[in-house]
Amino acid sequence: MSDQSQQVTLMDLRTRAGLTRREVAIALGITEKTIYVWETSDNPPKMTVSQVQKLLEIFGCSLDELAIATRK
Repeated sequence: MSDQSQQVTLMDLRTRAGLTRREVAIALGITEKTIYVWETSDNPPKMTVSQVQKLLEIFGCSLDELAIATRK
């Protein structure tokens, strides 16, 4: 219960890194709409290994943080 309210989201990781959706999309070579869907959908995002690696780099987060943020 309180765990979910404190759960870090993809949007949290992005904003903590000081990035816009557009900047993340450009870094990953995908559309800004895809980032929006990843952040707002009830379904976990489908990412390639290289996208995960790039997100870890640009968000400056751990794999555990990213895994938690993408869990729905």
